[in-house]
Amino acid sequence: MNTYWLRLCSYQQPRRVRVIENLLTNRRTVANLFWAQQYGLLQWLGARRTAQQDQLDAELQTLQRAGLLLVDDQGQVKLTATGVSYQEQHPDQYQPHFYDWYWLANTRRVQYRFLLACQVVSELAYHNHRYVPLTIPLIDQEAVRGWFHHYYSPAFVQQIYAELHLLIGSLESEEGILAPALVNLLIGHGQSGWTLDQLSQHLKLAISDTLVLEHDLFLAVSAFSKQTTGPIAHLIKPLLATSPLSSSSQETLQMFNHGVDLVTIADRRRLRLSTVREHLLTAAILLPQGLDWSRLLPKASRQFLEQHYTGEVTAWRFHPWATDSNQDFFYFRLYQIIQGRRHDG
Repeated sequence: MNTYWLRLCSYQQPRRVRVIENLLTNRRTVANLFWAQQYGLLQWLGARRTAQQDQLDAELQTLQRAGLLLVDDQGQVKLTATGVSYQEQHPDQYQPHFYDWYWLANTRRVQYRFLLACQVVSELAYHNHRYVPLTIPLIDQEAVRGWFHHYYSPAFVQQIYAELHLLIGSLESEEGILAPALVNLLIGHGQSGWTLDQLSQHLKLAISDTLVLEHDLFLAVSAFSKQTTGPIAHLIKPLLATSPLSSSSQETLQMFNHGVDLVTIADRRRLRLSTVREHLLTAAILLPQGLDWSRLLPKASRQFLEQHYTGEVTAWRFHPWATDSNQDFFYFRLYQIIQGRRHDG
């Protein structure tokens, strides 16, 4: 039984099933991000990008049948008393160390490029030109091919081994179990690399813990690549984000911070005003330190919201109070985000 869902659920707080599924598979709507923030789960964004909804639903149903989770008619999930007891008896064996880097990369693509590159270099070290390369998407195959031709030199193999040694040392200093996990996932000359099941068995971890570890591991590889300059780092860097925001959201934020009003931003960028507002709401959730909150939420609207909305923000219900309901909802959601962050802090 894959108990992965138990990490994401609460006994006290009902949580929307679809929000959790969308969070794991990296669907970044404002609503998904907002609710993930309220659940304290933002760092799980994109943790299982390749999982299909029917797969996640099947895992959830298995846990329901086991009496560990309860899903109500509104599509909200909670831990049962039995689920809490199960967690106490079977605590999570692996706690992630790099999930704060959740925004940095699509770890599946990092994994594809990293493993194929290591395979190519390993076979090169043994002068073997007859092998079956790891099957990965064509775009990543071509990236590795171009990388190899660019960096190949008589010292290439030694450079890669030295960089791997540095990476493995950094993993050992952070979390000892990550280094052997990485080494045994590697594909190379005479080594096929462990599957996820084999990794679970050899590390004596539940499959749920191994899924968490795998994502954590390649976030760690991404963070290492961001901070170093070797050939492997250069292969990975094109996959790395510079900010939690998309480039379009970042451009909107920069214009706003330079004093441009929302209507003018929409006009100059040929965007809908609703899209500009979504960009700024996303920034409020993912990059709150980058916003001028006093400009974003006018004093009159803030005073109205302070008078009419108190208590737990997840229980608030929106009611328009002026002539522009879209603008009202924008201010309402902003105020929810502000108050939710204060409650968490």
